[in-house]
Amino acid sequence: MRLGKFLKFIGAFTFLALIYIHLQMQIIDLAYQGKSREKQIDKLVEQKGNLTYSILMLKSASHLGNEVLKEKSGMGFAAPEQVVRIFTSKEAQWEKVSRKNPQPVKNTQPLLSLLSFGTQAEAKPRE
Repeated sequence: MRLGKFLKFIGAFTFLALIYIHLQMQIIDLAYQGKSREKQIDKLVEQKGNLTYSILMLKSASHLGNEVLKEKSGMGFAAPEQVVRIFTSKEAQWEKVSRKNPQPVKNTQPLLSLLSFGTQAEAKPRE
C-alpha cells in the first residue's frame, strides 16, 4: 500500500469518526433537553393542580358564605321559615297519592331472597 492511499484512508476514517461522534453528542444533548422539559412540565402540572385547588376553594360555598358574613353587606342566610315551596300540579297530585298510599313495609325473608334472582315488581301511579 502506498503512503498516499494510506493517508486518504486514515483521513476518510477520521472524518467518519468525527461525524459519528458529532451525532452521538447531538443525541445526548437532545436527551438532556428532553429531561429539562419533562421537569418543567412536571413543575407546571403541579402549579396547575395548586391553582385549581385554590380556585375551587375560592368558589366553594363555605368560602363564599364566610366572605358574605364577614362583609357588612347586610346579606345573610335564609331561615327555614323564610323559604317558600311552590308545588306544580304534577307534584301536588303525587303528594296527594303518596299521602293516601304510604309505602308498605317490606317483609323480606332471608331464605327466599337468597333463592330469588330478581327483585319484586312494584306498581307506580300513573302521571
